[in-house]
Amino acid sequence: MFPTNKPHVSYSEIRTWKECPYRHKLRYIDGLDLDDVSQYLDYGTLLHSCLEEYLKTRQLNVEKLKADITKAWSERGYDTPEYIERLTEKAAARGEDPRILPKLNTWLEWAENSVTHVPEFLDTNFPNWTLISAEEQLYEKLPGDDLSFKGFIDVVIECDYRGGRKTWVLDWKTAPAYGWNAYKRRDFLVSAQIALYKKFWRAKNNVECKDVGCGFVLLKRGAKKNHVDLFTESGGPKTEEKADKLLRSMVKTVRKGLYLKNRNSCKYCPFYNTKHCT
Repeated sequence: MFPTNKPHVSYSEIRTWKECPYRHKLRYIDGLDLDDVSQYLDYGTLLHSCLEEYLKTRQLNVEKLKADITKAWSERGYDTPEYIERLTEKAAARGEDPRILPKLNTWLEWAENSVTHVPEFLDTNFPNWTLISAEEQLYEKLPGDDLSFKGFIDVVIECDYRGGRKTWVLDWKTAPAYGWNAYKRRDFLVSAQIALYKKFWRAKNNVECKDVGCGFVLLKRGAKKNHVDLFTESGGPKTEEKADKLLRSMVKTVRKGLYLKNRNSCKYCPFYNTKHCT
């Protein structure tokens, strides 16, 4: 059995390992998880659910989305003094000023602006699109290994392309009003996610690399225009090979029990300044 006692690995696990192997050990092998809830996490999760329903029904239920966000904010107490104080204490531990997060009404406005522009965005960028799957689960064996790769693809669609049809593997991402900066766009850890999803989706469905495109759909918070944006990845054989190499390196290193600390990534780690990692 793999040291995590699971017969599979996921992209989030690979990313955690790449950022800090010791953090991977604490979370996936020792079973510690100090990640706190946050507005950004709940917001993204609820937008994903809303858009999954839209893809399957072509009906966009904005009012339900807003009600779900309102309920989450109430249950979590995001706008309460207690929660704000907790954020302030965490920022102080990192030697930073606290972030001033927007109130509920702003999140509701952002959500409505993002999702209501998705239908037009899809029709424009993926003409005559048809849904293949939404939240499709991947659970594919690694060649020559007992482990499987596990993941969920947000969107797989087919559309008109150069006189024929082409398949697209896409992932929803919430983003700031300006989208992604140059560093984020060049970050291979970002590219690796969609490259691995594409690689294993192709293996599952026996489709050639050239027949599948991939990328991220950015749902921008607070944008004045272009509320939804497309960031395509090359996703070619070289990118898939590089992502697969990252996956294999992670599996090999974890099996060897090598758990080095990456001090450069400590500041925003949930284990920072705790008894688990000092």
